[in-house]
Amino acid sequence: DIFSLEKHGTSAHLYLDSLTGLRGFAAIWVALWHTWKFSGRPTYELMLWGYNVDLTPFIRTGWAGVDVFFVLSGFVLGLPYCQALLGNRPPIRTGEFFRRRVLRVLPAYYVQLIILLLLWVILAGRLPVPAADVLAHVFMLHNIFPGQGEMINGVYWTLPIEFDFYLVLPLLALLLAPKKWPWLLVGSLLLVLVYRYGMFHGYLQDATTPEKVRVLNQLPGRLEQFVSGMLAAYVYSLARQSGVADSGVYRWRNMLFSLSFIGIIGLSYFIHNIQPMNAQNLPGETFWAGHWTLFSWHSLFGMALALMILSLALGIRGVNWLLANRGMLYLGVISYSIYLWHLPIVKLLGSMSLPGLVPDAPFLNLLLWVLVPVMVISSLSYFAVERPFLKLRHRSR
Repeated sequence: DIFSLEKHGTSAHLYLDSLTGLRGFAAIWVALWHTWKFSGRPTYELMLWGYNVDLTPFIRTGWAGVDVFFVLSGFVLGLPYCQALLGNRPPIRTGEFFRRRVLRVLPAYYVQLIILLLLWVILAGRLPVPAADVLAHVFMLHNIFPGQGEMINGVYWTLPIEFDFYLVLPLLALLLAPKKWPWLLVGSLLLVLVYRYGMFHGYLQDATTPEKVRVLNQLPGRLEQFVSGMLAAYVYSLARQSGVADSGVYRWRNMLFSLSFIGIIGLSYFIHNIQPMNAQNLPGETFWAGHWTLFSWHSLFGMALALMILSLALGIRGVNWLLANRGMLYLGVISYSIYLWHLPIVKLLGSMSLPGLVPDAPFLNLLLWVLVPVMVISSLSYFAVERPFLKLRHRSR
């Protein structure tokens, strides 16, 4: 059973199938967005029960799958700290925590890095970036220095941010206490707001959009999303320990999920509508040109995601079935490899003149072409690289 290793290796000794499925959904959402982007950014509408439903906003905001990963990391990694705080497991050993994180993230990343570099040298006769940038990739510093060249793989920008979360997690966990957690929430929200607003109107005043993306997504620019996930884990742990999760209050999880779902969909469609396809990027008109959402959208979206993750952890029968079936669980298990490999495949096939499997539907056509290669290569990456190191990670706990 390919799922047993994942279940056996949870440091919180608690495995939630629905969250694994959510991880798979996040990876697919990001992949859909990149596929849409490299197919010419077409509008995509679908007829459902006689109604014309515009799915373009949902697909266009697929980059928010990264937000899902950030909040989910806060929940999953914060959960064992919450259990230790409540006396339900031994204290977390910091060295062991970092050992597990390194074995989880770096092997698949380094293997792909080597493969991509070799392919560039063999096919193009050169490195894809200057040698100094390659070295920055090796030490996960590739999104820090100003003027950094193009990343070897566009999705790599999130990996150093995840490692930054790992570095601050043991310190943030000290604030997971009844009288301290409100300060953790409010403090992280204010810190992010001040950082993003201050950097945009100061250092980034005349910067290009790529430079804004690079700087505003650094720590602490996305810290509140990780903290939101941690606090959801704290509430979940309290609910389990106090027995609230098994009482009548437990029924509130359905309302919690509904509100969070409406918030997520509403925010996705809102960010699409305030930044139309033909936007001129005038100051204050669009997201990266200084619209107020630049300073608050990720915070609002992260809190909505945290509420959804909390409701899923508490358990919602119908939704959990959608996320916890074997297909979604498999996508969740290989989600890291999907995340790493989909963009190079999409970029390669998107640059080719492919036969039209679906006439007059460029997005669906490219999607059908990339589906099999992404799934096959991601599966190979998981079983040949990730899984052996997962076994090593779980060997001594």
